[in-house]
Amino acid sequence: MQTDDKALLAGMCRFIGIRAEHLAQLPRYAELCLARRPLLAKELYWHLLKSERESELLLQQAGCLDAAVERLLQDWEKLLRHPLDEARARQLSQAGEAYCRLGIGLDWLSGLYERVQAHLLASLAQAPLPAEASAEAARLLRKRILLDQMLKTHGYQRGIQQESASCQQHLQSISALYSTLSGVTLALADSVDRRVMLQSVCDVCVQESSFNIAWVGMLDGGELQMTALAHQGWSTPGEEMFSFVRLDAGHEANPAVRAVRSRALQVSNDVRNDPGLNGWRDGLGGLDEGSLLVAPLLARQQVIGVLALHSRRCGFFDQTRLALFDVMAREIGRALERHEALERSQRIETELDFLSRHDALTGLPNRNQMQDLIGRLLGARHGGSQVAVLAVAVEGFHDINARLGYDGGDMVLCEMARRLRDAIYPFGHVGRVGASRFMACTERVDRVQALVDAVLRQLPLPAEVMGVTVEARCSVGVAVSPAGPCDPATLLRRANLALNRAKEQGGGHCRHYDAALDEEIHRLHAMRSAFAMAVPRGELRLYFQPKINLQTNRIEGAEALVRWVRDGRFVLPGEFFPAIENSGLMRELDWWVLREAVRQASEWRSQGQSIPVSVNLSAATLKHDDFLPLLNALLESHPLPDGFLELEVLESVTQQEAEQITAKLERCRDLGLSIALDDFGTGASSLVHLQQLPFDTIKIDQRFVRLLLDMPGNEAIIRSMLSFAHYTGRKLVVEGVESRAIWQRLQEIGCHDGQGYGISPPLAAHELPGWVRDWNLCGMDVHNINPAYVS
Repeated sequence: MQTDDKALLAGMCRFIGIRAEHLAQLPRYAELCLARRPLLAKELYWHLLKSERESELLLQQAGCLDAAVERLLQDWEKLLRHPLDEARARQLSQAGEAYCRLGIGLDWLSGLYERVQAHLLASLAQAPLPAEASAEAARLLRKRILLDQMLKTHGYQRGIQQESASCQQHLQSISALYSTLSGVTLALADSVDRRVMLQSVCDVCVQESSFNIAWVGMLDGGELQMTALAHQGWSTPGEEMFSFVRLDAGHEANPAVRAVRSRALQVSNDVRNDPGLNGWRDGLGGLDEGSLLVAPLLARQQVIGVLALHSRRCGFFDQTRLALFDVMAREIGRALERHEALERSQRIETELDFLSRHDALTGLPNRNQMQDLIGRLLGARHGGSQVAVLAVAVEGFHDINARLGYDGGDMVLCEMARRLRDAIYPFGHVGRVGASRFMACTERVDRVQALVDAVLRQLPLPAEVMGVTVEARCSVGVAVSPAGPCDPATLLRRANLALNRAKEQGGGHCRHYDAALDEEIHRLHAMRSAFAMAVPRGELRLYFQPKINLQTNRIEGAEALVRWVRDGRFVLPGEFFPAIENSGLMRELDWWVLREAVRQASEWRSQGQSIPVSVNLSAATLKHDDFLPLLNALLESHPLPDGFLELEVLESVTQQEAEQITAKLERCRDLGLSIALDDFGTGASSLVHLQQLPFDTIKIDQRFVRLLLDMPGNEAIIRSMLSFAHYTGRKLVVEGVESRAIWQRLQEIGCHDGQGYGISPPLAAHELPGWVRDWNLCGMDVHNINPAYVS
C-alpha cells in the first residue's frame, strides 16, 4: 500500500476508535454472525432484485444471479473472518473504484451495508453470549463494517474524481467553440458549495454563450424549485419558468416536466411556432421567441433537477451544441452526485467525530473526552485549587434489561443520564464511561458533598419506563486531586477504587478515596504474587474437619480445608482468598485441593479407613470447559465408591453462574459424586438456588449456629430448613458446632449431621485416622467432645 493509503487506513482506524487488537477479536464471532448464512443469501438476493440496474451490472460481471450473491457472501465472510491488513484495505479501496467505474450507485452500496449489518446484528443477538460479550461483539461488528464502508466510499470518491478529471481534461482539449463547457467545468471543479456551483454554471452560460437566460431547478418532492438564475438584458423573464413547476397532471406541455419524465433533452428551436408548447406558451412572457433547451440533471441515475437555457436566436441548438450541452448536463449531474457524496461523507465524518468523543446513547462525553476534560482542569489549577471526580454506578442493570429488554434498559439509562446532568450542572461536567457507569468532574470541591447528596437522592427515584415503574440503586466514589502533581488516569482510577468499595457496602452509599484503599490494593497484589508460588514451592497443606451424626455420633466424613504455610506461619483462607478469588489462581488452588483430597481418600481406603471427603469448589472452576474432562481423568486414576466424594458449591454463586454449572453438577451426580450447597443463608437468592441447583445436602452457615441459643430467630430458620430437607429427601448439615449446649439443642431440634470445633478442629491428613479410631472407641460419650470448646 502506498504511504498515503496507509496513512488513510491508520487515520480511519483512529477516527472510528478501533485498533488492530480489536480487529483481531472479530473473527471469534464470525460463526455466530454467519449462523444464518442461507437467510443472509436471501437478503442479498432481495437487495439485488430491488435494483434492476445494479442487478444487471453485477450480472454482467458474475454471469448469473447466484454467482453474484455468492461473490457478495464471500466478501462478507472475508470481512468477518480475516483481519483488516494493508493488502485487504487496498483491495477494498480498489473495489470502491471498481463500483464507481461499473456504475453502481453509492445509495445501493449504502443500502447493502445497512441490510447486511442489520442481519448480522440480529444473528449476534440470537447467539448464546453473555450480555457484555454480545454488546462488545456488536460494537466491534459495527465499527468493522463502518471501516469497510468508509474504505470503499473513499475508493468510490477517488473513482469519481478520476472520472471527473478525465472528462475535464477531455473537454479542455476542445476548441474555443467549447469555451462554455470549459467555463462550466471550471465552475464545477472550483465550487465547494452546491448553490454557488450552480449559480456559476448559469453565469458562465450567459456570459460565454450569449444565452440571455439560464436557470437550474432542483426537484423538491413533486415540484421543481428554482435554485440558480442568470440573465442579461431581460427585465421581466417568464414568470412560469421561474415559479414552482409541478410534475402532476396538467403540466405536460412544460418542457421541464417532459425532461424530468423522459430523462432526455427537450429542445425547441422556434419557441413561438413550436406546436409542442401549445397550452404553456402563455406563461412564457418575454421568452415566447428564440430557442429553448431543458436538460435533465441526473445523479445516481435519478433525475434530481433540470438545466434550462434560452437564446434569442431561433435554431440555436444544432447537433454540435446539443452534444455539447448534453455533456454539460451530465457533468453537472456528476458534480451534484459528487457534492452529495461529499456532503454525506462529511456528515458521516462529523457523526464519527462526535461518536469518538461522545456516548451514542446518551450524548454525554465518553471516557476519552472526560479524561481530556479532567486533564485540562488539572492543568488550569492555580492558587491551591483542586479537582474532584465522582464515579457513579447504576446497579441492578442486568435485572432491568432482563425485565424490560435492551430498549427499556436504554430508556432507563437515558433517564439516569438526564437526572445526573440535573444533579451536577452547572457545577461540573458529566460523562458516560461504561455500560451503567457515569463520571462527573468539578472544580467546585466545596460543592462535592452537595453534589453527592443530589446524585444519591435523584437517581434512585422511581422512573416510569414502558408503563413499568423501575427503581435502581446507585453508588458513588469520590476522589479529590492532591496538592501536588496528579494526572487524569490516576484520579479516575482512585474514583473507581472508591466506587468499588462503596458498592461492596451494598449499594446506595458513597465512599471517598483515601490512601488506605491503595495500600489494600497493593497488599492484595503482593499476596496474590506470593500465592502464585505457593503450589510450586509446596507451601500448601490440606487439613480435614470431621463431620458426624449428632444423634448417633457416627462419623459421616470430613471436609477438606486448605492452609498456606508462609514464612513459618499458617495463613487461613480468609486472608488470601480475597486476593485470588477473581484470578486464575483460584482454579489452580481448587484443582490442587481436589487432587489432594481424592488422593488422600484413596490412600485411606487402601489402609482400611473409609472416610468420605468434601471439597469446596469455586464457580470459576465449575464453569470452565475442562472441568468435566479433568474430573473424569482424576477419578480414573484414583477410583472412589459412590458417595465418597462430595463437591461443595457456595450458595453465593450468582444466578448466571448457577445456570452455567447446573448441567455439569448433574453430570457429577451421574459419576457417583454428591453435591452440597455450602454456607446456606449467606447469598442473595437462596430460594432460587434451592430450586435450581441439583444438590443432595444443605449446609447451614455457622453464623446461624453459633448464635443459636442467643437468637431464637436462628432456631426458626434451622427448623424450617430441616423440614425442607426432610420433605425433599436431602440431608442437612449444620456448621459451627462449638459447644455442648449448642450440640444438645441441635439434637433436640432434630438435626442429624454437624461439624465444628466443638467436635474437632481441622486435622492434618496423618492425624485424622487416629482421631477416627479414638472417636469410635469413646465418641458415644458426649463428654469427650473437644474440651477447648465446651461451655
